[in-house]
Amino acid sequence: MEMGELHRLIDEKKWTLILRELDNSISRTLEIEEMDSAIWLFESIDKNYREHNAQKYYFEMWKIALNAGKIRLAKNYAEFILDYLIEYKRVPAIKKLIAELSNVRLLKKSSKFQAAEAILGEKESFSLESYHMFESHPEMLKNSNQPLVNFLIEEDEWSVKHWKLAYEYIIKYYYDKDLFLQLAHKAASMEKSEHKNNFLKFLSSKKVNIKSFDKKEKAPMKVESSSLHIDYDQLAMDVISGNIEPSITEQKKIIISIQNLSDTEIVEKGKDMIVAFGLLGMDKVVVELCDRAIPLMADVKSRASMQFMMAQAMFNSADFYKVIDLVEDVFENEPLLPEEMNDFNYLKAESLLKLKKYKNAKDVYQAIKKYNPQYRLVGERLKYLEEIK
Repeated sequence: MEMGELHRLIDEKKWTLILRELDNSISRTLEIEEMDSAIWLFESIDKNYREHNAQKYYFEMWKIALNAGKIRLAKNYAEFILDYLIEYKRVPAIKKLIAELSNVRLLKKSSKFQAAEAILGEKESFSLESYHMFESHPEMLKNSNQPLVNFLIEEDEWSVKHWKLAYEYIIKYYYDKDLFLQLAHKAASMEKSEHKNNFLKFLSSKKVNIKSFDKKEKAPMKVESSSLHIDYDQLAMDVISGNIEPSITEQKKIIISIQNLSDTEIVEKGKDMIVAFGLLGMDKVVVELCDRAIPLMADVKSRASMQFMMAQAMFNSADFYKVIDLVEDVFENEPLLPEEMNDFNYLKAESLLKLKKYKNAKDVYQAIKKYNPQYRLVGERLKYLEEIK
């Protein structure tokens, strides 16, 4: 490793540790002296590194700078994060930030502020014209599910772009069998046979029985509340002994039960349950538990550990697109150490390989090898990718 590269890795590790220190401090109310200290720490990090690896901290740092009386710095921080949100058209986050800036009358005359207002449009409603943002920025779908669902169901002039929105909404963020069946019926009623066949083909790939597509579907079976309390120890014994399989049906029963657990129970028992269900091969349950637990974790290391288990469970379920999206979200929002990034990157590379995105997979494997040439099967994977050129 060249000396310059070594210095860069040392610096990045130092900056990551500073971000972790900041993560702990900005989660509580700070005194003026502590605000100055937080700003000094943030400013001690290379600006280019901050803007590419620590965007989420700008959301809090502009407020800290404002409360510390550093108006110009507050404007700089706020304008950076607003520009970032506009570039990626993250509508819900733009709405929240615009409301906060309006309350303190900051950046009101800024061109970025006005651009954000233009993107928001009518704020609570989405016109047909505004949906081009979803096509280029599917990450918006995660925070705008219901408006998009309504749009897909209600819009009568379907074209290829509407199929793309439906496909990316479900395959990338939220697979919902009932919604896709509803869209297939809609396409059939509109005599859009190509769209209908695409929907049915996708459902078939998800092992959904589509033979009775034209028949009236049965109402979903109601689950009595008495069956919601799962005996996890007995369940484990049944799975281990072979009395029951870790099937989707069994996992759905457990997921219903999990939804009734309180946040306190999730914090206290969540990690042990995740490990246990992972060992039982119940990856859908692991994902559900992680989804509940991660937002409740205050410690960066705990969150990263749980996010990795979630990504591993998604990989085991062959949800490769979801793995890639989750890894990218983690990199964007969490201050990870290089070795932690390698663990996530490996899952991302393996997912890309499964999806036959060979060039992208190779790029990620090479990034892993650059930091740790001996990491797992990276050498073999790169050799394989060279051979299939």
